[in-house]
Amino acid sequence: MALERSGAAVARRQSSGAEESARLSALRGYCVLDTGREARFDDLTCLAASICETPLSLVSLVDTNRLFFKSAHGMDIREVPYPDFFCGYAIRQRDVFVVPDASLDQRFANHPLVADQPRVRFYAGAPLVTPQGHALGTLCVADFVPRQLDSKQLETLRILARQAMCQLELNLQAMRDPLTGMYNRRQLEESLHREVLRARRIGAPVGVMAIDVDHFKRVNDTLGHEVGDSALRGIAEELASCVREEDIACRAGGEEFVIILPGTGKTALRSRAEAVRRTIEQASIQAEGGTIKLTVSIGLASFPSYGDSGQAVLRAADIALYKAKAAGRNRVIMCAPNSVRSSSPAKAA
Repeated sequence: MALERSGAAVARRQSSGAEESARLSALRGYCVLDTGREARFDDLTCLAASICETPLSLVSLVDTNRLFFKSAHGMDIREVPYPDFFCGYAIRQRDVFVVPDASLDQRFANHPLVADQPRVRFYAGAPLVTPQGHALGTLCVADFVPRQLDSKQLETLRILARQAMCQLELNLQAMRDPLTGMYNRRQLEESLHREVLRARRIGAPVGVMAIDVDHFKRVNDTLGHEVGDSALRGIAEELASCVREEDIACRAGGEEFVIILPGTGKTALRSRAEAVRRTIEQASIQAEGGTIKLTVSIGLASFPSYGDSGQAVLRAADIALYKAKAAGRNRVIMCAPNSVRSSSPAKAA
């Protein structure tokens, strides 16, 4: 019996870990962390504070070890390093999570934001839940005095949380390439810029793979564009199987893809790229009417070794990709620092 209980406890921990991993993956998939304030989210927090009659209202996203605030009404703050605070509890609910007086609640009484300034007392947060059931964070209100919300205020908070989630969904749709479902060119540029800024702050590298499907024009010319589109979707699926939660996989245009790899230096970048190349080479790509075999050429560059901006690093990876195509295709080449020029040459088809 003791062994059964122990086994059940392990299974629960593993299940909880898998669920949290899926939740964090979903959160990063919305590409909203570390982005700037937007009026549409600020309008929702302003409305929540007004209706609930509280001085504070936040759109809070629960990351691995912090709360990131997409909107903060009533306080000038971007994030706090305590994820298992009010919002950490709120995302485990499916309804509004209310703390009438945090100073009397043993879960929160000793938290610095309760015990010290600003001495938060009241909290109410409605979870932001994706269509797949992952709670990304909350739309919440807070006060410096103990209190409660009435039924109309609670219902309004639920409605506003749903609207915040709708805005995140609209963001996601605008970021996606309609053919492959991968992030589009605009999101590639914005994400790379954001990751380079973050890497510069913490002293970390950012790797970039520029990937091009070899001889893809032949597929379109001999088998037709419907088969070509189907093949691109198949390539996208194979690439998705090769990326980590923190990686950002994009379709840059045509048959070219880019993967951004935060925290990945040159050695690991080359190893990951070889794994991607082998995966595509060995795959039977599902296409209209059957399967086809394809290969890819990959150019590599990383921040800060090959440039001090996202555009510079992407340009360096593109130069390396051209060299991989010129050298015979189906290979990985790392950009040489002295080969980085102001513009990249056109790639062979």
